[in-house]
Amino acid sequence: MDERGYVAEALLDRLRDEGVPFRALGPEAAAPDLALAVAQDALPGMPRRMARFAQDFDLRLVQLSRDERQRIQFTLAWSDEVGRPSFLEVHALGDYYRAGRALLRSEELLSGRPEVLLLYNLVEAIQAQGIDEARAAWLSRLWHADPRGALERIGDLWPARRDMRLLAHAAKQASWDQVRAGLPRLRRILYRALPNPFALLARLNLVLQPRFAAVAFVGFENSALRERVVRDLAPAFPSGVDALELTYAERPRGADVAVLFDPPDTYRLRLESIVVERAEALPPAAAKVERALLRWLERRVERRFSDTVVGANPLAARILQFACRHRVPLLSDFMGTLLNCGIYCPLPAPILMPHPYGIFIHRNASIGSRVTVMQQVTIGNKHPSDSAAPVIEDDVCIGAGAKILGAVRVGHGATVGANAVVTRDVPSHCTVVGANRILGRAGVVQERQASSVVNT
Repeated sequence: MDERGYVAEALLDRLRDEGVPFRALGPEAAAPDLALAVAQDALPGMPRRMARFAQDFDLRLVQLSRDERQRIQFTLAWSDEVGRPSFLEVHALGDYYRAGRALLRSEELLSGRPEVLLLYNLVEAIQAQGIDEARAAWLSRLWHADPRGALERIGDLWPARRDMRLLAHAAKQASWDQVRAGLPRLRRILYRALPNPFALLARLNLVLQPRFAAVAFVGFENSALRERVVRDLAPAFPSGVDALELTYAERPRGADVAVLFDPPDTYRLRLESIVVERAEALPPAAAKVERALLRWLERRVERRFSDTVVGANPLAARILQFACRHRVPLLSDFMGTLLNCGIYCPLPAPILMPHPYGIFIHRNASIGSRVTVMQQVTIGNKHPSDSAAPVIEDDVCIGAGAKILGAVRVGHGATVGANAVVTRDVPSHCTVVGANRILGRAGVVQERQASSVVNT
């Protein structure tokens, strides 16, 4: 079993442990796409469960979207030792809708009856306009388990005799070539109804929160790196990626993120940038750009769904972070004065601030994702003449009144206790209390690595 299979099995084990009723709908759990039917009352909690699962197993949640009613799509990403990215796409369904039409109810999907699974997989294959060999064999096995029930289900969507004969013959004889040739016509029949308002609302959601991105490659002398990055990261962009090749004389209008090749010292951009040096070889440069783009996608999910992924901030904290992130001068000054806060560093991802009072963060500090900062926290320098500031990695929790000072790094998943004073590095997944008293150290790290499916 490859890494994708281990991640899928770990996710299924997590759902079993949490008592979530579910059923895998595809041929096997290790498939590139994992489709899960879950109980109606469990579907709203799936985004939070997936976010916690990604956090616990050091994965990146790079896509979270809804393209149909009662259907949530997630994309998990991770990198191996040499930086090659891998992906698992997960679809969580309540009732099964296509184009706003309810085709199967949640209770039917959870029952796992052969004719229900056949209809789901057949509609998905026609929607995707492709039937690979694994899905073709799976459809034929489901047909032979209950031919009569399967034919009745097919007739509900494709009532014409020729279509019923075509699909029944393909499933019975395990010969799908004629069906593959007729996929466009079968999809037109499936969508023959007038546009459903619920389907239009789902499309509007994708417009407001698109699953694609525009990446500007600025100053590159050849397209090898661009082509490799676009190819390797294709699963992370379900709706495609627009790769723009520009010179430094052109402005990257409409781009979401930029990759700069050996930029001039005077070149400045307002959008997030990834710098590639001229001396870097293609493989390490591609791995660096891919990791940074996955990181950017993860932060985009956190900004769009901050309450789900990061946690529910009070209104004052949301306004304060919005003003600081978008550099709104009067608003940031007003909120800073009102809450006695000073946040001067960039905030690429939301921070959880349950009580946003008396918080100071130095302009040179670096703050990771899903960081929790309680009241009266100082993240700053040791002396006014010293510009060195802390680096706070992902999933760090900083207790009330803590002080983190100087050029220190607080590792991934660490906890800084209330009123602690930190002036030296804190290893990942450890706890620091008092004045630099670090608990856990190597034992915690080894236990964490042993329990992880993959490590990034």
